[in-house]
Amino acid sequence: MRSLPPRAALPQATRNKLEKESRAIADAEDPKDEAERRYGNARKAKWFKPVVESLGAMSGVGQRCMYCSGSEASQVEHFRPKAVFPLEAMKWENFLWTCGICNLNKSDRFPPETEPGEPIINPLEEDVWSFFFIDEFGNLTARWRADLNEVDPRAAKTIEILTLDRDTLQETRQNRLDDLKARVQDSLELCRHGNLKQKDLRGRYDEWRTQPFQPDVASYFLDGPGRLESPFAEFCAEAKC
Repeated sequence: MRSLPPRAALPQATRNKLEKESRAIADAEDPKDEAERRYGNARKAKWFKPVVESLGAMSGVGQRCMYCSGSEASQVEHFRPKAVFPLEAMKWENFLWTCGICNLNKSDRFPPETEPGEPIINPLEEDVWSFFFIDEFGNLTARWRADLNEVDPRAAKTIEILTLDRDTLQETRQNRLDDLKARVQDSLELCRHGNLKQKDLRGRYDEWRTQPFQPDVASYFLDGPGRLESPFAEFCAEAKC
């Protein structure tokens, strides 16, 4: 997961269509079946295209999954599963843009409504770095809650359901962190020898932030709590970013 921009506004015509579909689902004799049918039809329809485009834009360069940040997103995910919350099936505020792996893993799981446990985290509505951190090795980890004397239960449940700690993801996070540290240290060395100016550092900073390779690592160490750690703290001080 990573910090994401606020949810974008849809064209009014698209919002009107989503509201019309939602009313039809609410009025149906079997809302669950109606939600499944209407969403399936909408996904193929031209009028639904702005939904996909807006979600993709919010995901940033490379359209990385809003959950794992590792894979290219390709599926509209219902944060509140439409099989459990059919009245939310056509609500803009319920859509995320995710990869097939995360979407399949999550499926219709949504604690505490569908199983015991704490609610999972919505990356478009919550500050993910209040729940997670990326350790010195590049692993996404649930934060420790001193008040509970355990790791944050919402973070732990989110990792469990979405398997955000799967080996391939942790490996690519580690690789991104190693690469980012090397680039930062190299840039600092060049700056100290007069070969880079502050504006050059800022240019590199902006470039790193938009690279589509495991952007959660860049989000944490360039814009989040990790920017206070070395060598990122020194770089940000030098670049005044």
